[in-house]
Amino acid sequence: MGGCGLFWVKGKEIASRAESEAAVFHRRLAAGQYAAIYDAAAPAFRDQVRRTDSAKYFGAVRDKMGPCKTPAAALSFFTNVNTSGTTTQLRYRLDCSSGSLEETLVFAVVGGGPRLLGYNANSPVLVMK
Repeated sequence: MGGCGLFWVKGKEIASRAESEAAVFHRRLAAGQYAAIYDAAAPAFRDQVRRTDSAKYFGAVRDKMGPCKTPAAALSFFTNVNTSGTTTQLRYRLDCSSGSLEETLVFAVVGGGPRLLGYNANSPVLVMK
């Protein structure tokens, strides 16, 4: 029973650190600093997504959603620790000038700290021309 509590505490600590990185991500996204987002991402992210493609995606989200209020905290988090590594998934709902945006950010613990592994944005505004 004590082991479960230890994992919960460790998971919450990692999620807290990932939330700090998510705040940096949101500031960079709002400022259009897509290269900085890409450069700070986990190597696995950079292996799967080209710099230009990530910039187009982040730019489309920013342009279509307009300015967004910075979220106070994640709606939820899920931390997974296994022999392949540690990841934390954070979910956010942002109020933007064009509507509501739901985000899922996944961070991998790399080199002792969380780094962006995946990003998904969802809003009806994103599918409209």
